[in-house]
Amino acid sequence: MIEASQRMLKVNSHVELVGLSPPQKRHLELEIETLENAPRDAEKLERLLKAKQRQKEESVHIEDT
Repeated sequence: MIEASQRMLKVNSHVELVGLSPPQKRHLELEIETLENAPRDAEKLERLLKAKQRQKEESVHIEDT
């Protein structure tokens, strides 16, 4: 996944025919950064995902009130 995003960025920087807009390019850059910094330990990843889910549920609850 990281390699595919990096290839798209590399091709786009050398050839403008790819047609990536600046927001798409930024999205790929952030995706690469996220994947590079993602925990490799399954338990740690699961704890992180649960924490993010709780944050999302809390923010949705706040929006609903």
